Amino acid sequence: MPLEYTKVPDWFSWENQGGGVAVVALDGAQHLLVMMVDSGPAQNRGLFRLGKDLNDRGVVTGGWTAWTDVPDWFSWENQGADVAVTDLGAGVQDLIVLLIDNGPAKNRAFYRVGHDLRIDGSIRNGWSGWQEIPDWFSWENQGGGITVLGPDSQGRRDLVVFMVDNGPGLNQGLYRIGRQLDKDGMVTGGWSPWREVPGWFSWANQGAAVTSDGASRDLLFFQIDDAPVIPGVSGQNQAFFRFATGLDADGTSQNWGQEWLGVPHWFSWNNQGGGAAIATLNGTKKLFALLIDAPEGQNGGYYQSMDLDMTPSLYGSWEVKTFHSSVLAVHTALLKTGDVLFFAGSGSSKTRFESHDFGDIAKGVPLSAVWSPPDDKFSHPPTLVIGGRPYDLFCGGDTALADGRLLSAGGTQTYPFTGSKDAAVFDPSTGTWSLLSAMAHARWYPTVITLGDGSVLAASGLDEKFEGSSRAVLEMYEPVADAWHDLPFPHGSLGLPLYAHLFLLEDGRVFFSGGRMDDVLDVQPCVITLAAHGVPSVQEVPDLLDPALRNQSASVLLPPAQDQRVLICGGGPEGKENKTHATDGVSIVDFKAAAPSYKPAQPMALGRIHLNAVILPDRTVFVSGGSLKQESEPLARLQSELYDPATDTWRLMATAQVPRLYHSTAVLLPTGQVVAAGGNPEGGSQAVFEPPDPNEEMRIEVFSPPYLFRGDRPLIKGAPSSSTYGVDIEITTAEAGDIKWASLVRPGVTTHSFDTSQRLVDLEITSRDAETVTAKVPGNPNLAPPGWYMLFIVNQQGVPSEATWLSLHQ
Repeated sequence: MPLEYTKVPDWFSWENQGGGVAVVALDGAQHLLVMMVDSGPAQNRGLFRLGKDLNDRGVVTGGWTAWTDVPDWFSWENQGADVAVTDLGAGVQDLIVLLIDNGPAKNRAFYRVGHDLRIDGSIRNGWSGWQEIPDWFSWENQGGGITVLGPDSQGRRDLVVFMVDNGPGLNQGLYRIGRQLDKDGMVTGGWSPWREVPGWFSWANQGAAVTSDGASRDLLFFQIDDAPVIPGVSGQNQAFFRFATGLDADGTSQNWGQEWLGVPHWFSWNNQGGGAAIATLNGTKKLFALLIDAPEGQNGGYYQSMDLDMTPSLYGSWEVKTFHSSVLAVHTALLKTGDVLFFAGSGSSKTRFESHDFGDIAKGVPLSAVWSPPDDKFSHPPTLVIGGRPYDLFCGGDTALADGRLLSAGGTQTYPFTGSKDAAVFDPSTGTWSLLSAMAHARWYPTVITLGDGSVLAASGLDEKFEGSSRAVLEMYEPVADAWHDLPFPHGSLGLPLYAHLFLLEDGRVFFSGGRMDDVLDVQPCVITLAAHGVPSVQEVPDLLDPALRNQSASVLLPPAQDQRVLICGGGPEGKENKTHATDGVSIVDFKAAAPSYKPAQPMALGRIHLNAVILPDRTVFVSGGSLKQESEPLARLQSELYDPATDTWRLMATAQVPRLYHSTAVLLPTGQVVAAGGNPEGGSQAVFEPPDPNEEMRIEVFSPPYLFRGDRPLIKGAPSSSTYGVDIEITTAEAGDIKWASLVRPGVTTHSFDTSQRLVDLEITSRDAETVTAKVPGNPNLAPPGWYMLFIVNQQGVPSEATWLSLHQ
């Protein structure tokens, strides 16, 4: 059970057929009410209990009442239940209970009211009779809910009932309004038509609910998606919610807001109900979620709360920029100038690739664009032409060179896709691309990383026949000589999968984390030893969780690099057509251990594929974007999250507005913010980038982490712009006495969910005075490959400075 959940004590059922949750204000405090349907050997029972005195975190602190039966529960089979608590006009808290009866014919639904709920869980003024909800048409339900809207201008309240209809095809969520509840809980103003909840995606549900804050005419719909089980691979359930605001008397919503959002840390593989409630605790609006877990053996009830009010100092904030990325940001790199290079080449568009205007900047078909914040100016580097055609950078491999230029190797030779042998560099100083010597092997989907001596390693990729011959041969590039040479794997080796996630370790070896891009090549995580003319040894690293679900996962060298720990998180199955749910599994390997192997870490808050992971200067890891299923925008993960390696915990961050799926990117900026861009689940059908193709995401969104809302930032007044290895550097700052860390952060270069460049290197603080911090640069270039770095200082409150730039060289 994740730490975020609290167990409901004395949950005695071995089989449940529904449940619900509500928050009730009694005797000057707020309390949690949970309800279950117990499906025992005889007739079912509906029962509830109160958990007293919720604290600010939404945890019961005052103990629990005994379970109380809802009287006259008549069902032998239920397909859902729920509870709501409201003041129906008598100045007391009334309990409303929903029952969905699965009888021998068509289902029927009823509710009844327990008048005047007391702190001991008793009902003081008796119960109404069961009231049937008219026109309940389902023969099979997989959950339902009940709630009461806030009062209208005349103080009247409306009832909302909700069902999940499990028909012959895709499930449907539907609701209707019972107008003008009287003090007895009777609907006096008639019923609205049934309204569909839009975007209902589940084929099978294991619980659902509807809830309101009791003060507005807004609703929150909740569902548990019953994931198909693939033994040994996938099948964990997921829970979701979405909002409908401003309901009118007929139940029409003025705004359905964002798509379905995830309930974090959902851990059940089998549920027998659940519920949702909204309440405000200490000024913060929260969502309470009830999870009824049905493992082998006895069931368990668990609850958690999550903030719906996203305070920036806790969750950060997103801002959608008023301008576009100018080209599709399939590849993104932070340059030594602080500018951001977006590049796409053809960007997965055959139409663009075959257009006579491909590469014509004046006609709106550039291959790359440079964004210069904070002025937000754009420029377009001249198109690089090879053999009379633009060099198509799409799906090459990229890394930052020691001199600050960006190398891109491989890419697209033809559609359907074949690999290119070409390589080029972008020079930020001149704003131009230029050719390098070509590789010996064509590579499409290669990985390219910079090594400790400044040379470059190119790995994997599909060749000019769209075959895998390039997987088994590494190539090394020597920038001074502008020359490539082969480093073949041992005879019989399969090599490495496409876009293999590779990391340079402190001893000069290279680690493959298991992360990859749409490749079922049977190669496990391994450490690769490099020699002058080949690969003398490959040592497997065992025990990766969910190895079959690491397509388009994210991998990072956890900060600081000196710890030599690599994390892999998320990912999904190979193949666009495979809609198996993404994993939330996280594994970490420690290369300081005597026998390195992966160990399970705390799961992410939300499973996702197509995610991006960015190392922040406060030594946390920010994860954003992706989806629960391959290239599925309705299930896009708009909620970002943050991993703290020091505590092994994940927590949600602010909710983005723009879905980021396949071909999306994210990198850290010198301001300490993160820019997210790109995404195109399907190839575009037009040559020009503007106006945007419906399948190409051109919006830019910037995330400001919580540390930017926590007071003044330390300021670097002076620091060197270059350094060699193993020396002390002096950083001038008025906050010298309050500085916790000094770090070098290598700028991000990312595509296809993997950043080949980013790493955070600790600069040990060796001394300080009133206005100077002295810090030591590591002596090992394998920890910090030569190149340009962002220099950050971070105070004791975890707030970083803006970065200055430093060139690290031999």
